[in-house]
Amino acid sequence: MKIAITGANGFVGSALLKHFAANDHQAIALIRPSAQKPITNQELRIVDYDDRQSLLKALSGVDVLVHNAGKTKTLQHQEMLTANLGLTRNVLDAVNSLPTPIHLIYISSQAASRPSNINEPVSEDEVPQPITSYGKSKAWAERLIREECQQAYTIVRPCSIYGPGDRDFLQLFKLCRFGLGMQIGAKERQVNMIHVQQLADFLLLVAANPKAYQQVFFATDNQVYTQAYIAASICKVMGKHHRQIIVPETVARQVFGISDMMARLRGKAATLNLEKLAEILAEAWLANPEKARQVLAWDPAPRFEELIMETYQWYVQESWL
Repeated sequence: MKIAITGANGFVGSALLKHFAANDHQAIALIRPSAQKPITNQELRIVDYDDRQSLLKALSGVDVLVHNAGKTKTLQHQEMLTANLGLTRNVLDAVNSLPTPIHLIYISSQAASRPSNINEPVSEDEVPQPITSYGKSKAWAERLIREECQQAYTIVRPCSIYGPGDRDFLQLFKLCRFGLGMQIGAKERQVNMIHVQQLADFLLLVAANPKAYQQVFFATDNQVYTQAYIAASICKVMGKHHRQIIVPETVARQVFGISDMMARLRGKAATLNLEKLAEILAEAWLANPEKARQVLAWDPAPRFEELIMETYQWYVQESWL
């Protein structure tokens, strides 16, 4: 298949580009004129997302479009809408205008759905109730695709993604260098995870299966984790004894609030912000894996510690740690 990827210069996009090419597909990187070009031997196509003709040219001859471009954090709600909903509207307009069939795979997020209760995973057919601007922008983009896409489409909602090149989970690894794991509040919260290469495998199953057309899927590694287990696993692969630090919620609100305020003063979005804290303090983030298991035969073997080790080794090799 000829698979084009928007946002191909980012953490997820660059990993997809390499993985698709390694699995004998023709991977095409779609990047903005001002974007840093990914290090790859694959085809690069420069695209102006505000120009329909530029988009149509970039999508010429493409079998599958993985729409991954967007933002996860911004200072203003409107900026988030422009980055995720507005961009998706432009891409969708071009997809609908193509004279040949194409399969649009939209990379949404678990955040577009809602938090879950402990041991009660959310399914894809439940009404979205996002709690952040990011989640709302993704949910609205999903709705736009469901209502207006005239081509085959699939919406994929990955849970927390980790792996080589990721800077968010890097912060946990930095803490674990000192044998420390940090948990906000005394309550253990359940979460799902997926390695970026597992996500790439998931997307290839979606791309190759017509049963995935006009469907929504959660993408997880089908396991359930806690914050303490994740930190302990990272410490283990680093050869450190794990000590868990409990940060009171009131202290966390102050820290995240100050970080948020400083980010606005600097004019640059911060990883630690009050919307991120709202996600962290949710009771759980569990997605039901049954639909993906039944339709896509998605049932990966548990490999968390192995993949955490690979991620750690990459960080060391690239001098990120």
